[in-house]
Amino acid sequence: MNFSFLLSSGINAEYGVAVPTVAVNFKALSTYDGTTHPASCATICTGVTSEDDWKYSSHAGYKYMKVDITECNFVSPPTVTATLHGYIYPSTPPPAIIGIIGADYFQVYFKEDDASQYRRLMWTATGFNCN
Repeated sequence: MNFSFLLSSGINAEYGVAVPTVAVNFKALSTYDGTTHPASCATICTGVTSEDDWKYSSHAGYKYMKVDITECNFVSPPTVTATLHGYIYPSTPPPAIIGIIGADYFQVYFKEDDASQYRRLMWTATGFNCN
């Protein structure tokens, strides 16, 4: 699936600044659940979580977070990429393990011993908002 679509265009009313039109070539080689959708349904949604969203997991030694992506309006589970943001540099963040993905949420886990320096989750979900 190879898609091209516009991200944004127009005039920013608050500042009276022209916003350029950006064309994006979006190619989905496969999807999480194996379904296909029209090119016009392709969407990208991104966010950063709060430091307070982590909970202790029933899996010993891990913390987890359930990230609500309802506002992205996906109709099927998207492809999710996530990384942890830390405060100590230079440092390599531990892997963020994406455990469950649904159309309206995903869960991510990481080792609890790394929790003191990695607090926020930066994520991007790519999927479809119509059939």
